[in-house]
Amino acid sequence: MSGTRLLSQEAPATEADGLPALLIVAHGERGGLGDDRLVHDLAGSLAKSSRFSTVQGCFISKEPSLKHAFEKLSPGPVTVYPLFMSDGYFVRRAIPRSLGLNASAPDAGLRPVEILSPVGLNRHLPHLVSDLGLSTIEQTCLDARDCQLLLVAHGSKHDDASRKATLSVAAEMEKTKSFAGVEVGFLEESPFLDEQLARIKGPAIAVGLFVGEGMHGAIDLPGAIGKSGRDDVFQAPPLTRSPGLKDLIMEDLLGVRAPSLARHCLPGD
Repeated sequence: MSGTRLLSQEAPATEADGLPALLIVAHGERGGLGDDRLVHDLAGSLAKSSRFSTVQGCFISKEPSLKHAFEKLSPGPVTVYPLFMSDGYFVRRAIPRSLGLNASAPDAGLRPVEILSPVGLNRHLPHLVSDLGLSTIEQTCLDARDCQLLLVAHGSKHDDASRKATLSVAAEMEKTKSFAGVEVGFLEESPFLDEQLARIKGPAIAVGLFVGEGMHGAIDLPGAIGKSGRDDVFQAPPLTRSPGLKDLIMEDLLGVRAPSLARHCLPGD
């Protein structure tokens, strides 16, 4: 990482010298069946690898917080992996602010911190979502060519990152010609989920683009389908139920193939 410096104080050499520490950051699940299992599974698996000096999972909205987890990391460079579906507010503002990142810090004792691209922008994600939709269709005994696929995401009235990421996944899935069509619906911006459920023709499979099994995927999405009164719209299992999601993340991190969003210098301890 050009332009960055390591901690100024010297420490005894160890096998972990030169390896980055890893911080896995998620929002923190609320409601539903969410228990942040993916965060804990990833942290446990990656801690056994030889790629990182230490690994910590942490959350924006619950403990352990980013600050507390960061304090437990070994000295040296830090890699931050955001478990978010887009590079919106939480990735570009909340995480750097919580860590107190300051690119103009004094030269003495700077600690390199690299924030990677979030999982929602992984180029292989559309294939995983497609497989999830197709497996759900198989269970309903329907023909995929007769089914619409409805991608459901959070969205935001203040930031277009969620919309852009969702439309990018939809565009890639359209290319496969596996479904009758691919539509998107959002919880907090137009086209709203309830509007799409009233508009699209069935049958349809709804896939929630949420990293977890909390409120949005376990309460909001099935609640909207139930309220619509439709019996031809089926909800796919959460993304976190797909083994492919963890494999995708592990491949990215063990090879460090995820593109970097930003590099910062954080004053050393």
